[in-house]
Amino acid sequence: MNVLKIMGAALLLLFVLNVVSLGLLLRLNRPHDRPNRPSAAAEFLMHELKFSPVQRDYYQQLIKQHRSKIRAIEAQRAELRHALFAGIAQNDTAALAGLRQLEGKTEWVTFQHFQAVRRLSNLEQKQRFDHIIQEVLRKMGAHERRHPQGLQHH
Repeated sequence: MNVLKIMGAALLLLFVLNVVSLGLLLRLNRPHDRPNRPSAAAEFLMHELKFSPVQRDYYQQLIKQHRSKIRAIEAQRAELRHALFAGIAQNDTAALAGLRQLEGKTEWVTFQHFQAVRRLSNLEQKQRFDHIIQEVLRKMGAHERRHPQGLQHH
């Protein structure tokens, strides 16, 4: 009987530790829970352009604005995606046009973001920016593939 109590207590302890570990793991791996931490693409850009502390602070504000706009678009995308698949039995594809429009809006918001980043840069940084922008976009794309937030095109 004593052995059963010890095994039961050990099992309960292991269960609690697993739940806590999983909770911490999930919380730490969510990028939106770390809004002040720059992405790999942002770190790369700041490093390559050798941003001053003032430029870094301003760039962080640009990132926050961009993320806010993208989150709003993603919320709309989630609603439209839900509507699209809710109408699957009726072959209702009306939401596709809205999804396509949001894809274009996402690209436009990102384009405007990088225009602002380029304006933030001095002449030497602008020249470097023009050389690295495709690499920055690749790094952003890799992040999106690891953390998909909506309907992805393949």
